[in-house]
Amino acid sequence: MTIRRDVAVVGGGVAGLSAAAVAARAGSTVAVVEAGPVGGRARTTERDGFRLNQGPHALYLGGAFQRLLTSLGISRPGGPPALDRARAWHAGRTEHLPIGGASLLRSRVLGARGKVAFARLTGQLGRFDAASLANVTVEDWITSQRLPADAAALLRMLVRLSTYANAPDLLSADAAVEQLRLAGEGVRYLDRGFQEAVDGLAAVARTNGATVRQSRRVTAVRADGPDWVVTTNDAEILASTVVLAAGGPAVAARLLGEDPAGWVEAAGPPVEAACLDLGLRREADPPILLGIEEPLYLSTHAPPAALAPDGHTLVAVMRYLTPGEALDPDAARSQLRQHAARAGVREGDIVLERYLHRMRVAHGMPRAASGGLAGRPTVAVPGRPGLFVAGDWVGDTGLLSDAAAASGAAAAVAARLYMSAVAA
Repeated sequence: MTIRRDVAVVGGGVAGLSAAAVAARAGSTVAVVEAGPVGGRARTTERDGFRLNQGPHALYLGGAFQRLLTSLGISRPGGPPALDRARAWHAGRTEHLPIGGASLLRSRVLGARGKVAFARLTGQLGRFDAASLANVTVEDWITSQRLPADAAALLRMLVRLSTYANAPDLLSADAAVEQLRLAGEGVRYLDRGFQEAVDGLAAVARTNGATVRQSRRVTAVRADGPDWVVTTNDAEILASTVVLAAGGPAVAARLLGEDPAGWVEAAGPPVEAACLDLGLRREADPPILLGIEEPLYLSTHAPPAALAPDGHTLVAVMRYLTPGEALDPDAARSQLRQHAARAGVREGDIVLERYLHRMRVAHGMPRAASGGLAGRPTVAVPGRPGLFVAGDWVGDTGLLSDAAAASGAAAAVAARLYMSAVAA
């Protein structure tokens, strides 16, 4: 079977569905091919009334994904984390997390000098020229601020929290500064999980004529004269343009049979984490507990979001991994359970538990050595007219789902411009 379309999108996650929705709404004929159900790593699994994202997800209210959802008329109800009750795990104790105002004054995480220095830095965050920090590592940027040791440790924790990356010697400071600014604008945990957002993208695409072919495996993508051929296990899609949005750079290279733009190296190492979801009979106390010295995270996602049955809560616990870190599954899970116990979680409270040992948070990390955000692979593939890529490792905008949405939308626009130029 042969299918003819203007745009063939390989991958049905945030990047691919963003590309499909934007392209279809602009009038292009679109086919999306996804190996599994739509959503990719943004899908949500329901178990015993709990809705589990693939690791803790938050929508950045000032980010590219939020802007795209708004422009497409996709609602995203949910709620913000309980930051007023957030605590830090510091030096073996639970302390107030100093995130500003009264919490900064009463927290024992920072000494007097650290409080002054941290307040000064956060007050100046909006005035940093992030682009000028593209070739500077996070660690070198923190060192340049001449912070007391306690304030520097807190800043490293906030970078981990906002970027999910535990690599201050690799991560570019421009990406960290931009993400810290976004975090300051607020985040939201989504009702029914991120599946609601990707289902909304798929609905916009379908409403505008796109076909979404799920459970179809793509085996190859190749040029055929002026067109592109996407070969699946049951059909060939003949398209004027292709958007590769499945997996990361290695998957894109494999489908083409080569790595034409050096994607694997340019994207940087993946961002990974060990994650533990806990469905509880009662609230954790505190609802948020973040490690300062240890790369640990705990946050209650339900409530505020509708992700748990009535009378229950859903807590996400996570360890941020360094690139290539070897981690024993039993030891890692035990560490996460211990961190949950610090938030008052006891064995009898737990009604559901799911552990993801090495979850892929992002397929690439902007590195100072590669020029930061601007050094990531571009949407248009050099020397391959009509071929575009999208994902959380592509383009100069944002991290995580923001990068996926921004590059997906940019790929759709670029594909339409390419077709217009060819037609002219």
